[in-house]
Amino acid sequence: MRVCNVCLTHDPAYGGLYRSVQDFSRALSASILSFDDGPFKNESGERVSVEEGVSVRRLGCGTGWLARDCRVMSPATARQADAAVADADLLVVHSLFRGHAAWGQAWAKQHGRLYWAVPHGCLDPWGLSHRGLLKRLWLEVRGRSFLAHADRIVVSSQRSLEKSLAWIPDGRPADRTVVVHWPVDLPGLDGQAAARAMFRQQHGIPESARLLLYVGRLHAVKRPVETVRAFCEATAAASLEHCHLAIVGMDGDLTQADILAAIPAVCRDRVHVVGPLAGADLAAAHLAGDGFIALSFQENFGYAAAEAMAYGLPVILSPGHDLAHEMPALDGRFACGWLLGDDAHATAVAAIREWARASDATLAALGGTGRTWVANTLSCERFRDRLTGLLRADSTS
Repeated sequence: MRVCNVCLTHDPAYGGLYRSVQDFSRALSASILSFDDGPFKNESGERVSVEEGVSVRRLGCGTGWLARDCRVMSPATARQADAAVADADLLVVHSLFRGHAAWGQAWAKQHGRLYWAVPHGCLDPWGLSHRGLLKRLWLEVRGRSFLAHADRIVVSSQRSLEKSLAWIPDGRPADRTVVVHWPVDLPGLDGQAAARAMFRQQHGIPESARLLLYVGRLHAVKRPVETVRAFCEATAAASLEHCHLAIVGMDGDLTQADILAAIPAVCRDRVHVVGPLAGADLAAAHLAGDGFIALSFQENFGYAAAEAMAYGLPVILSPGHDLAHEMPALDGRFACGWLLGDDAHATAVAAIREWARASDATLAALGGTGRTWVANTLSCERFRDRLTGLLRADSTS
């Protein structure tokens, strides 16, 4: 079957969403049709590029406020999109709330083809609480039909599925809504000592320090300011002043300056605002760390946490990490680090303090459990096999 992924503004700035669309495309040998927001400057109205080996065709949704961000799609753009996917047997439509979803459903119906819906975090109650009236109106007017007629609804965790049930129409066969964990590569750990030393030297972190990592966009939903405050309070005692925190990530609705301003004066030499890293530089940060923290309100998959676990780091995770609720437990305790019971400041402080006081052997054991789970559960081969299995089943049904 010929497959095309359909998404909005396919851009690395969108983090996990960008990465998951890339993963779907590689696993299914599929192209990408991206409806880009904002002014579209290409004179022909479309362009084709290749990003990390994946063909991406880009269209602007049209002019005017509603069309620029694809809340509606102009007839001219719809005709271009029709032509771009003319030979597709299946559209995989990522995200909701915009005109690309209604277009994908209408195209599939008109041409007798299939489409899958991949809502990502769009049906999470936390996300629906923001601009909630408009989102719920869209779900009632367009969304229920879009989800009802999708040949598959694909989500990345069991908890994400449970959160979505309120919007999945009654009577839809249960086996048509499926959980497929997104993939995470298992990196080698060769050269860890050299990478650890290099990263720490670059950022003024003593070799003897215990280092906690935050990796992610600087966005309010990910709570980097709250992370800094919890870390500084947790490690204020003299016996814990060997602990450092590195904040890694690009600006979002918060900037590096905002994070720097939030660091208490007594903690400034132990909190390092590193900025965005990628490739070998990001790998070095992971290899230099002794733990990972993410206090996000909402992570329907959470690539950053899964990737940290792949490096063998014990993790401190908020309850909003849906995937964490499927990770191993031992004697009723989260076996990969600390899974917090709520988003309270005091809860985060207590967990950081436990991490800071834990022995090296304890942290290594927690990190090893997480790395093994990632290897067994989140492999690229498992992801590809799961998707291609669904594809085969759909092609013969």
